[in-house]
Amino acid sequence: MAVFQAIHYICNPFLKRSLKPQQSYELQFIGLKEGKHEMDWSIGYDLFEDRQAEEIIDTHLLTHLSIEKKERLMNLYFEIDGTVKVNCDRCGESFDFQLSTENELVVRFANETDFSDDDVIFLDDSKYKVDLSQHLYEFVMTALPRRRIHDDGECNEEVLNLLDGEEEETNENEIDPRWEALKKLKN
Repeated sequence: MAVFQAIHYICNPFLKRSLKPQQSYELQFIGLKEGKHEMDWSIGYDLFEDRQAEEIIDTHLLTHLSIEKKERLMNLYFEIDGTVKVNCDRCGESFDFQLSTENELVVRFANETDFSDDDVIFLDDSKYKVDLSQHLYEFVMTALPRRRIHDDGECNEEVLNLLDGEEEETNENEIDPRWEALKKLKN
């Protein structure tokens, strides 16, 4: 019994993570006829939490998926719109970043699936669904700018004033002693 409790204690964080109810981002295409199809998804925070995306605080994203199914391939067109709550890189407060992105993905059915390509997924003929969660994650993360800041005038003024004051104090008070030594050598 003690061994079971020790294993349960050690593995508990992993068990909780894997047993957590998750929204499915799988596309089951087995019943789809050739032609065009439309689907809508809501991308939840769980998608980013599972991948430990610490910069994402919350999400309210809607995905519209247009599928063009052909005999040996499917073209997937994603339109992702909504807000992502992130921290401002200037003042540190969280804000809702408006996100809108369009992406395309191709699913090809082939006997050999050893190929690798960022825009093409190769599936064996026996497959009936494809998990799109990693692709949705990458679409959102690449649509976010590298530097995330509030619009002009929306940052926390107290923090900005504090930062401006620290810069002025360090510039006025001290001269780096290395520069002082170099000035002596120059004379």
